[in-house]
Amino acid sequence: MPFTHTFLVPEIYLDFRCKGGACRASCCENWDIAVSQDEYFRLLGMDCPPEIRRRLDCAFCAPREISPERFRLLAPRFDGDCPLRAEDGLCALQLRCGEAALPAVCRLYPRAVHTEFAYECACSNSCEAVVEQLLAREAPLTFCNAELTFPEAPPPGRHLRRPRGKYSAVRQLCGEILQKRALPLPERLLRVGEALRVLEPLLDAPAGDFGAAVERLALCDAPLPPVAMDASAGFASARALLETLAADKCSLAPRWQAAAPHLPNAAAFFRERRAFAARFPTWERDLEQLLVHHLFYDRFPFSDWHERFQDEFAALCALYGLLRLLLTGYTAEVPTREGFADAAAAAFRLVEHTRFDHNAAVLLRRQGGAFPGNLLAL
Repeated sequence: MPFTHTFLVPEIYLDFRCKGGACRASCCENWDIAVSQDEYFRLLGMDCPPEIRRRLDCAFCAPREISPERFRLLAPRFDGDCPLRAEDGLCALQLRCGEAALPAVCRLYPRAVHTEFAYECACSNSCEAVVEQLLAREAPLTFCNAELTFPEAPPPGRHLRRPRGKYSAVRQLCGEILQKRALPLPERLLRVGEALRVLEPLLDAPAGDFGAAVERLALCDAPLPPVAMDASAGFASARALLETLAADKCSLAPRWQAAAPHLPNAAAFFRERRAFAARFPTWERDLEQLLVHHLFYDRFPFSDWHERFQDEFAALCALYGLLRLLLTGYTAEVPTREGFADAAAAAFRLVEHTRFDHNAAVLLRRQGGAFPGNLLAL
C-alpha cells in the first residue's frame, strides 16, 4: 500500500533526476544488489517477455548469509554489470515491464527514507548525479518539508540508541557550524567536535539546560582550545586508511589505484595539495556541501547505533582525511570536475553503505590516536 507523509528533505532532493544511461559509474555496476524473499519469488513468477525471462532466470545467486530481507543477490555479469542492464545503459526490466516490476532497492536508490527519530529523506552522495548537484551549488545547503509518497511504508528501523528528544537540535547545530563560511573548513569541523563534547553529557539533562547549551554553542565564536596538528602524521594515517579500505573489491579501489602513485609521501601530497587548490578554487565550498549533505543523510551524530559522539566525530575527521587524499591524488590523474565528482561518489559508496563510522574509528585508534587534529591538518 502506498505510504505518504511529510518529510524533511534537502531542497536539492526535489530537483534530483537519475542520469540513466548517461551515468559514468552506474549504481548497477560492481555492487551487491539484494532482493527480499517476496521480491525474488515475485520476479521468478512474473509474466514478462521471453528475453527478460531468460535474464531473470539466471540473474540471482544466494548470499553467504540468507535472511528474508536479503534473500538473493543479483549476480553480476563478467564485466561487473547488472545482468538486467540493457546495452544503452538503461534497465531492460523497467523498460519492458514498468517501474513497478523493479525490486525496492532499485526503485528507491539513491533515496533513503528514515523514520526512527524524525521523518527525513535524502539522496546518497554515492550517486554521481547527487554529487554533481552539490558541486554545482554555490549557496549553503537548505532544507524544506515535502509530502512524499513511496510504494510501501518504510521498515520501522532499530531503536537501540535514543536521542531522548534532542535529535533535531543536535543535527541542526552541526549543520549550522559546518556552514560558517567565514571560518576555514577544518576549524568548522573542530567546532563540531567541541559542540558534541559539550552536548553528549547533556542528553539526559532537562530540556531547558540542553537548549541553552545549544544556543550558546551556535553563537560562540570564541577561540578553540589549541589542538595538536601534524599534517605528515595525518597523511600517513589517511593513506593507511585508504589502502586498507580500498583493498576490498569496491568502487573505491580503482580510484585509489589511480591516485596513489601521485601521493608516495607527505611531501608529494603537500605539492599536489597546492595544485589541487589551483585546479579547484572552490574546493572548500565543495567539501562543505558534500559533508553537510552527508551528515543529514547519515543522521550524524546518531549515525551508528553503538558509538559515542566522539567516535562519530572521529569518523567525520577520517572521512575528511580520506576525501582530501583521494580527491587530491585522483584529480592529479583526472584533472576535471568530472574526476572530482567520480572520486567523491566512489568514496561515499563505501562510507554511506558500510559501517564506515565504526571501522574508521577503530583503524585510526590502532594507529595511535591520529585524529582529529592530524587529519584536519591535511
